Amino acid sequence: MSSSIILVLKYLSSFQGSPFCKLVREVLVELELPHLVRSCARGSPKRQVLYEKAGHFQVPYLEDPNTGVQMFESAEIVEYLRATYAL
Repeated sequence: MSSSIILVLKYLSSFQGSPFCKLVREVLVELELPHLVRSCARGSPKRQVLYEKAGHFQVPYLEDPNTGVQMFESAEIVEYLRATYAL
């Protein structure tokens, strides 16, 4: 019997113009991690949802349901993704 790992979607709150968000998106793609990007552009209701969830607005913001981790800061997110999911 073989075992398999099921990865649940990671949720990344970001907005298109941010170079910090781009860096995290690139690592998610590089590691082939399933993810959903929530665009939090100015005027988007998703921006308010993030504010209510995290207590302030800052992107990128990663939520990983596999581990329960929720975090800001692109460098820390990249380090976490590589340490947790790189082969």
